[in-house]
Amino acid sequence: MKKIIGLLGLACILILCSCDDNSENEKIRDSKQTITASTSISNEKISIYDINNAKIGQIERYGILVLTDDSIIYNKIPNGSVDSITDMDYYRYILKTKENIKLGTVKDFSYEAKYETTVIGNSLYMFITTGEFAEIKNRTLHLYKVDLISNTMSVIFSQKGGFPFSTMTAVGNKLLMDRLIATGGSELEEFNTETNERKILKKFDFDDKANIGEAIRQITSDENTISLLRLKMESGGKSRLYLDVYDHDMNFLRSVDVSTIPSHSTDSPENELRQGVSNFLVANDYIYYANFSITRFLGKIENGSLRSIMDVNPEFEMSSEAVKSKFSGLFYQSFDKNNDLYLLNYKDGTLRKTTFNVDDERYNIINISRNTNDNLLITMRYKNPDTGEGLVPRLYYVNLSDLEFS
Repeated sequence: MKKIIGLLGLACILILCSCDDNSENEKIRDSKQTITASTSISNEKISIYDINNAKIGQIERYGILVLTDDSIIYNKIPNGSVDSITDMDYYRYILKTKENIKLGTVKDFSYEAKYETTVIGNSLYMFITTGEFAEIKNRTLHLYKVDLISNTMSVIFSQKGGFPFSTMTAVGNKLLMDRLIATGGSELEEFNTETNERKILKKFDFDDKANIGEAIRQITSDENTISLLRLKMESGGKSRLYLDVYDHDMNFLRSVDVSTIPSHSTDSPENELRQGVSNFLVANDYIYYANFSITRFLGKIENGSLRSIMDVNPEFEMSSEAVKSKFSGLFYQSFDKNNDLYLLNYKDGTLRKTTFNVDDERYNIINISRNTNDNLLITMRYKNPDTGEGLVPRLYYVNLSDLEFS
């Protein structure tokens, strides 16, 4: 229970702290690990269905899933049900053969930033924290690599006291990572996945005691650019949020003040600016932003400023992608009875809509993962708001072409 209590405590700390700051809102609700005060933590058996509601598979999992081009990467508590998580098994479920392959076990498991999972070539990279999550001196951040050929997992490097919510993005064969440093501030580090070389590209200084300085909030990339979301705090608590854009060689292109992102979502925009950022995308000047609080934004950068292209609410989410799509972004309303989905074309800005309902229309979309073949893994649940009774959760494995957007 100590680790779970630590997670809840840290969630409160992150709201107030500028540097240390995460869904499944369902990214902290279903997306990351499920945080619960229950004395028993258990795996969940969940069946997989196709577009015709036919059962095509089943897994026993704990926490959020990652969809690759041919498989599902998932966690599993070794003993099925425990009072406190100490170890975590990792598995790969091959969708075509229905084979479950054990990848390895993480000892003293505390947290995984699964929403940051990134695939480069035949390798999957993820940040996993071990030790006491809320205690800097007693936690360690690891970059793990899953070899999708040999079905093994190994540690690339470890950082004592590392920040559990560190972020990453792929640029060619390189992995760019934003990580906090113990002395204050943050660094943008490059890891060459072919040579295993690491180097610091940029450094931002932050005074934790004075709450003054700059920190990287998130990082993303598209075919041509790398975008850093940078928080700047000045004396008196004034905060600004900037989007710094570079080319793939880290040549600076421009900086855009995006501090207006939370202005319509809350009466406390300053507080929202300081929140950790759970999802962030920039593609052909279209931008999606989601923090660990209530702010969501979908818009476009035009003439050095932001323009909203759709009014969104705190349940408006973007599908998770281990490899970012070059062509479109898929968005959805989580926990909504209408099960609305939206597809944004990055080239021409066309925004189309559809719904995804199954044979029992009570089911709600909770989370969506998408792979490079436009296959989708849709998590669906239902819980009666009055009685708390729910339906057995389901996974749907469908293709984007199965959905009729208009």
